[in-house]
Amino acid sequence: MLFKQGLHTAPGEHPLLKVDLLDTAGDLQFPAMRRLCIATAHAFLIVYSVTDAESLDRAKGCLEEVREQRTDVLDIPIVLAGNKADVVWGEEDGGGGRKRQVAVEEVSEWLSTEMPHLR
Repeated sequence: MLFKQGLHTAPGEHPLLKVDLLDTAGDLQFPAMRRLCIATAHAFLIVYSVTDAESLDRAKGCLEEVREQRTDVLDIPIVLAGNKADVVWGEEDGGGGRKRQVAVEEVSEWLSTEMPHLR
């Protein structure tokens, strides 16, 4: 699903940023749309769920797609964000949250080994 938001300014106001979001929601069935978004993007925000280990694998795949398609990948801001940390429960609370399936250390280790390979 593609959301486009064009923001315009009135005379004398500061310019605002135009943001185009490609929200796959885990569904990667439109490869042409993804390729177009990757080709024209100025930055990337890749989000995974800390309650779903498979979502981190999909995020890794997205980063790999960016790396394969963009020769300027080292010059583009890329942010990897873990979502749903607010619904995670720990051993001490046993509440109604979900169990964390992706540890911060796992992501940190992957990034520290993967980022040098972006070159």
